Amino acid sequence: MFTWENKNYPFDIMDADTMQVFNKAEKEFWGALKDYESKNAKDGKIDAEGVRAECRMIDTFFENVFGSGKAKEMFRSRFSLSERTKAVKKLYNLKKSQMEEHNSRVAELGLLISSGGED
Repeated sequence: MFTWENKNYPFDIMDADTMQVFNKAEKEFWGALKDYESKNAKDGKIDAEGVRAECRMIDTFFENVFGSGKAKEMFRSRFSLSERTKAVKKLYNLKKSQMEEHNSRVAELGLLISSGGED
């Protein structure tokens, strides 16, 4: 579960449908961001219009992951890049944590199997 501003959004990266949606949204988001910055960032910096553009890209990413209308529900400010990058970071940390937990469970199952289920 992804929690943002005291609201919960279903997210389980080990669910096949969620994984598929996330991977597609992630690829589109990072591709669009890289393309935008390569054309518009001067010395690695963007102006106010760049902040708006990148906020819209992040909004699209969250809409693609969580559904239509969710970005507007999630973010208080129309164009706060800081707020949105915090949310992106939190989502990626959750993804990492869920994957680590899964890998740990799989490793433990492997030990149980190799020991014949004996403790």
